[in-house]
Amino acid sequence: MRQIRGIALGVLVLAIMGFGLYWLFGPATDPSELDMDTTGPRLVAMSVLAFVFVASLLFQQPKVGDIVRGTFFWGGLIAVLVVGYTFRHDMINGGYRVLGALAPGLAVPQEDGNILVVRDRSGHFQVRADVNGQSTEMLFDTGASTVVLTYQDAQAAGYDPENLIFTIPVRTANGRAMVAPVQINELQIADLRLTDLRAFVARDGTLETSLLGMRALDRLKSWRIEGDKLVLTP
Repeated sequence: MRQIRGIALGVLVLAIMGFGLYWLFGPATDPSELDMDTTGPRLVAMSVLAFVFVASLLFQQPKVGDIVRGTFFWGGLIAVLVVGYTFRHDMINGGYRVLGALAPGLAVPQEDGNILVVRDRSGHFQVRADVNGQSTEMLFDTGASTVVLTYQDAQAAGYDPENLIFTIPVRTANGRAMVAPVQINELQIADLRLTDLRAFVARDGTLETSLLGMRALDRLKSWRIEGDKLVLTP
């Protein structure tokens, strides 16, 4: 009971301190605009303060230590909430970095219809996609003109190596290379579904990761990079 009395008086002390700080440092009020309305939120706030004050009078006289503990308890709780709200954007960005480390390439659908991909620890955007129903890790690459599959990913997606004809010359970071043209029946990233997408297959051993290039990105309404986030808009 003594602790309850201390907490109640602590709340009262904090309420009085908050009102005093607002009175001293709050926005100046023009006397002609003074609002004496006693309805709605104002009435609720006044009722709460009155309840706390009356409740504190009903208890026996608590010790100073109880009051101090109650004040520090509620003051600390309010401080944590204020600090959390102030640094909420940093906390969200930190959460994105954790998500990128724990689940690189995971495409997360958003309520507004966008798809979010978080940058991985290497600084790249690895996108987890389904190519013809087969899970495939793809590197988001605006320098690639189209989708390029590794030799192994193409096999996993159902392309017969005997039917791959490497007759298309392309320029890569390592020089010129020959790739085989294919048609992807379906490429899906979260809720985004692309069909009949022209792509290339790289020779065995010439490409480490499949590339999500501009031919696929051009099918989107828009895409943008916001810090550690890649936002795809179908």
